Amino acid sequence: MAKEWQYGESGKNIILSEPPKQRLRITGHRIASVLGLNQYQTPFGAWCEITKLVKLPFEDNKYTIAGKIIEPKLIDVVRKKFPNVMSIEEYYGNNIEKYRWNNFVEDSKVFGGIIDAVATKDDLKTLTMIVECKTSSKPHLWENNQVPIEYLLQGCEYAYLKGLDRVLFICAFLQDDDYAHPEKFEPTEENTILVVKKIKDVVVSMPNGDLITFEEAIKYCEEWWETYIETGVSPEFDEQKDKQYLDIIRTSQPINDTALEDLCDRASEIEDEIAKLYADSGIESLEKELKTIKENIKKGLIDSLKEGELKASCKQYK
Repeated sequence: MAKEWQYGESGKNIILSEPPKQRLRITGHRIASVLGLNQYQTPFGAWCEITKLVKLPFEDNKYTIAGKIIEPKLIDVVRKKFPNVMSIEEYYGNNIEKYRWNNFVEDSKVFGGIIDAVATKDDLKTLTMIVECKTSSKPHLWENNQVPIEYLLQGCEYAYLKGLDRVLFICAFLQDDDYAHPEKFEPTEENTILVVKKIKDVVVSMPNGDLITFEEAIKYCEEWWETYIETGVSPEFDEQKDKQYLDIIRTSQPINDTALEDLCDRASEIEDEIAKLYADSGIESLEKELKTIKENIKKGLIDSLKEGELKASCKQYK
């Protein structure tokens, strides 16, 4: 991590020494994070990655491996039901290298991502629908044609950026054996679901309880970008939820770590937090009780000494 940083005045956010010149995009995997709707990543975590301050190490697991292997099979299922369905590699053809890591090069400077597949008109160029392929071990999350919010926002973002009004989700529900041998999995009507969502029908429930349209969600993300990415000033972090990011950030010292008054203020805040934790947990009163008991044990042991004895004990105490 090469970027210089310091704490904000509150001690609850990070300020880069200068706004980041190179940034990643708000991808389909990050839009839920920016909106505060991703259970695995906060807005602060998204900021860390977009500004390239910190990127957590990633390793494929059985879920990601199964998804990659099964995705072509799901695209084949969609081909049989909708005309002119192509993987993104097929759609871009010889131009795939230009779009491989971002399918929205000409569409946005803020948003980006990689589409799984698309449907087109008969000219095989004009897009009609975005296709998102998913695998899951939790079919209850898809009951009544619902789509988990992280996936719903991802698909709608891609459709919106391409000027489309709908996205098709296809999800295969896997068992333990399927994760062990994904190459053997075959999609059927019993283990696979297709759900079409129109952007105009999507309502996003924000963390504060507000209900907004998807277009309003896009506007929120654009304003978030201007507030936090363009300035290099982060949203507030959460010590627990953002621990992985903070541990990496704090391996280097803040550029204002020599500001003695700031250090004193922060130390005072931490002492207050510790005192509150002690009070709330009841540890302080237990420590006082234990001290009193030990003093009585010591007095009792001394009183039990007979003439000429130098040692006395009671269970583990001597």
